[in-house]
Amino acid sequence: MARIGDARILFTGDAEAEEEEWLLDHYQDALRADVLKVAHHGSSTSTTSQFLAAVRPRIALVSVGAHNSYGHPDAEVLDALRAAEVATLRTDHLGTVVLRFLRNGIEVNARGESWIISK
Repeated sequence: MARIGDARILFTGDAEAEEEEWLLDHYQDALRADVLKVAHHGSSTSTTSQFLAAVRPRIALVSVGAHNSYGHPDAEVLDALRAAEVATLRTDHLGTVVLRFLRNGIEVNARGESWIISK
């Protein structure tokens, strides 16, 4: 977990469902984050519905290569993020994504464009 001002960013690395369950068992009340770096490139082995419900992110970052041989990100993970109304930013679609944390929201810069996801 990282904090920038009032914003919280949860970096999950390659955590899978077992690690998410451990986090839920030990730190559920501390998992709330504005930004979730989606685990394991959006693999089906991560981002369980229980974990997503605890984190309640506004933005999900999926770091994944275009046309990767693993088929990441998983369609069910993307469906769960969409159902939770999480703005999902994928590096295979957007390239480099830069977030700037503002008082009124989070500014996203990607592909030469900027937009704000408000609080």
